[in-house]
Amino acid sequence: MADRYKPQGAGTGSLYIGLSFVLAGALTFAFQSVSMRALGGPAAYAPVALLWNATFLVVQVLWVAATQTLGRHVAEREARGEDWSPVVSSVRRWQAGLLVLFLVAALLLFPLLTAEVFEDPWLTAAFVVAVALYAPEYFRRGIFNGHRQSTRMGAQILAEAASRVALAAGLLAIGLGVTGPAIAIVLAPVIGVLAVRPARVSRPSKPGGPFSAGKALRFAAPVLACMACAQTLASGGVILVGLLGGTKVQIGLFGAALIFTRIPQYVLSPVIGALLPHASRALSLGGQNALDRFVLRAVGVVGAAGVVMVAGAWTLGEWGLKLFGGSRFEADGLLLAALAALAAFYLLSETLTQALFALGHARLAAAGWATGLAVAAVCLPLLAAGVVEKVAYSMALGALVAALAQAAFYLASRRRPANHEA
Repeated sequence: MADRYKPQGAGTGSLYIGLSFVLAGALTFAFQSVSMRALGGPAAYAPVALLWNATFLVVQVLWVAATQTLGRHVAEREARGEDWSPVVSSVRRWQAGLLVLFLVAALLLFPLLTAEVFEDPWLTAAFVVAVALYAPEYFRRGIFNGHRQSTRMGAQILAEAASRVALAAGLLAIGLGVTGPAIAIVLAPVIGVLAVRPARVSRPSKPGGPFSAGKALRFAAPVLACMACAQTLASGGVILVGLLGGTKVQIGLFGAALIFTRIPQYVLSPVIGALLPHASRALSLGGQNALDRFVLRAVGVVGAAGVVMVAGAWTLGEWGLKLFGGSRFEADGLLLAALAALAAFYLLSETLTQALFALGHARLAAAGWATGLAVAAVCLPLLAAGVVEKVAYSMALGALVAALAQAAFYLASRRRPANHEA
């Protein structure tokens, strides 16, 4: 196959993907704002908040492992001039198996999900279909990551975000209510995949060794554990408020405040997720010192962004939330600052997770996230506060502990990198 595409370097690729995700984050902001204002208040918005957070909690848990596995191993093999197709085939097989397991489990749990979470079988069905349709979208992200096609990955996510806000606005305008944003959430990943295809790449110069599904799963299993713990901290709060007896107003308000304070996370998290192939290449080509410099720069940028996020939420959050969702969405600055801190510590932990993945220490990364989730679970019954504040403070503390644990694990393991194909 002719060489029709030149992979982008880390600097150029990061710039393109960063700009794309800024736009995608703004479109996500617009989707949520349009939904809140059109639906008229926290109680009416609560079903959208539940659907959004439940969908992306499960999507991240199930499908990010494929993205990370493809991004890491395709990038490493391409750097060595080896055939990457065994990696792609292996990941495709186990992702298909995981999709079947999810659909079977969703069918069995459908009545429980409807009764305890969504309170509407239509919303439960929308949740199941949306999660399933994100499987090919995240698989494609892994292909883009592995071949360093950052602009195409950014374009795909931009197409997804743009279609979601356009569909929601149009369907809300004709009076579909909650159904409008729900349909937009379901269809957006399909549009993203259809809109952007991977570029053709040059044929590898050397054959690649076998890459079995078992080998892929050995890397993916701790990634799945990371995502389960991380997404419970990041997105589980809305569901938890409902399970703890919160009213629809409290669910809708918590969901609006969480999404409002996480807008920078929607921009930065995909960028951080795309760091793994660059970190792997830095380690492969420059050794541990090169990886340390890469991680230090990434942590510095993410840490600075986190300070701005918390300070902005503390000083301008109350005004910003009303501007974002409407006058009925009221929350105090302390709650908004806590949710911004949750997002900031999540991003920091996510950055350090990529570094541990590059070293081959995915189990340590999972242990760091599990430690943070355990702390959040312990704090939840101990804090004397209302249900909304209790959930927010517990999750923020858990994310802080996860970040500290990730940092400690990286420093402890940096001098003994593991086998990269393990």
